[in-house]
Amino acid sequence: MMPLLDLQPLLWPLFVLLWVVLSMYSRAALHRRWHAHSRSAPNRPPFPASAPTSPPPRKSLQDRWNEARARYGEIAGEYGAYESDPLQVLRLPALADPEVPSTGRFIDAFHEAMALHTDTFPPEAMAKQFIAATDAAAKAWAAAREAAEKLRASRFTADERALIAQGIKLLELAQGGATAAEQEAALSAARHVLAKLERSVGARLDWRVPLPARRSIERHTPPPLTA
Repeated sequence: MMPLLDLQPLLWPLFVLLWVVLSMYSRAALHRRWHAHSRSAPNRPPFPASAPTSPPPRKSLQDRWNEARARYGEIAGEYGAYESDPLQVLRLPALADPEVPSTGRFIDAFHEAMALHTDTFPPEAMAKQFIAATDAAAKAWAAAREAAEKLRASRFTADERALIAQGIKLLELAQGGATAAEQEAALSAARHVLAKLERSVGARLDWRVPLPARRSIERHTPPPLTA
């Protein structure tokens, strides 16, 4: 035991030297392993940056005016078809009553767009006014139709609603009449019912059968009979 104790001062430097050598070897091994892994890994291309999306090209004023003009034509056609069809007038009577708020707003908006409507492209200020007026008329027309669907004949008295129902049946009978005589008889009765309805409404409501619808009944010509 004594000789080992005597050698202890000499062994400590050897232990320290051995620890230094092992540490340096471990660091070198780790460095070689990391370097080999970095070289073996594929070179991945960087994630391509998405190109910024550009907003769609803005339509020219004339393109917007052309679209508004086409939309105005659709509204005018739908409104004209309603006023020319007595059956639709009886089914949606609120659209023929300017005292109904939604109908009154549509009539005002439509007349404003009508006043600005031109066949050729107008000056810039007028074109912008027409676009805005047509947009307002389109929204007012949709709102007026929706309100008329809900109201139906609710503004009329019970007797007037009975006349409306009778007029609808007579007009449907006229459309499906088997003979010209049946059609004319149904139309004649429908004219009588509508006149009675207007007399009953009187000044209480600002409702009348539109002139085009009245003319379509008065000037109706029964189709020729087929053999």
